[in-house]
Amino acid sequence: MSLMMEARKVQKVGYSTLIVSLPKDWVEEVGLKQGDIVSFRRESDGGITVYPGLTRERESFRYIIDADLCDSPNLLTRIITANYLTGHDTIQIVSKKELSSRHLEEVRGVSRRLTGLGIVEQNLKSVTLQSFVDPTKFPIYGLMRRLQIILSSMLEQAVKSVVEGRVAMADEVVHMEEEADRIYWMIIRQLLLAVLDRRVAKEVGIEGPMHVVGNRVIAKSLERMADSASHVALESQKLKGTAKGVDPKITKGLLDLSDKVRSLIEDSFNALMKGDLKKSNECIERVGACDALERSLTADVMRSVKEVNLAVGLRAIIWDVGQMARDAESIAEVAINRNLETASNFCQWEKT
Repeated sequence: MSLMMEARKVQKVGYSTLIVSLPKDWVEEVGLKQGDIVSFRRESDGGITVYPGLTRERESFRYIIDADLCDSPNLLTRIITANYLTGHDTIQIVSKKELSSRHLEEVRGVSRRLTGLGIVEQNLKSVTLQSFVDPTKFPIYGLMRRLQIILSSMLEQAVKSVVEGRVAMADEVVHMEEEADRIYWMIIRQLLLAVLDRRVAKEVGIEGPMHVVGNRVIAKSLERMADSASHVALESQKLKGTAKGVDPKITKGLLDLSDKVRSLIEDSFNALMKGDLKKSNECIERVGACDALERSLTADVMRSVKEVNLAVGLRAIIWDVGQMARDAESIAEVAINRNLETASNFCQWEKT
């Protein structure tokens, strides 16, 4: 819960000690009591920031991964990714003999997918990765907004590639998913670092521990939507333009569903950012209309499309677009929960 700027008088206690009282609301929010420790951080502008508890600068470690134990496919990739997400900046992959070509391929692949992670040292038996990302330079809601814009564009282009038979457009959507994944991993890294370091939480725009949980739900929902849009593009590639000959009622309905879902995603995210409880509720109600249109389109496909592979592909596409509406519902639900973290006209607080 953020506090407005307050002015407090400096008082003298004893011969030379100066004190300033702490705001009561803040003390209650963080659970401070007499005898507890608070930490001070001196800022470059001459001010200070107060943290409850004992806060230290993070110690520097090198995190060493034994590649010889990573004998399962993609296990090394997942261990490197997990280190990155938990805020480990220096990651070394070592082998007692020589790193295999498969391990080197995994290292190069994961370094391309994760923002700011690069190879800084390499020899036959080891590779060192270094993260050069300053987490405080990436506000969490700016990253989420960027991801939302990308996935909305992915959905629009993926559905057009189906309806218009433009395979090149589908190829571009698949490439866009790589950027969406990079942003998603960065968001998760920010959230985990915010749990460990209150300074990071403040600087990336996370107001309290409860927001970390809600933001994790939002980030996963956005990432799933990007996956769904990519699945639509992949199905379009398989169809290779055969959907162009489908009943115009179905293609028009698919475009209509896509437009409704893209609008729902944007409105859900805007309601979250503006703290608009009514708009959030309206978005949840609109999910039902998308579900109904999805079922209607599915029935049309099953009734009128005789070619099996085409019918299966169109059914998968319609389901993926409908799933994006259901994921948008999760964002609207978080927005409602967040709106009730403080008293409002909708829900007043009364001490008992």
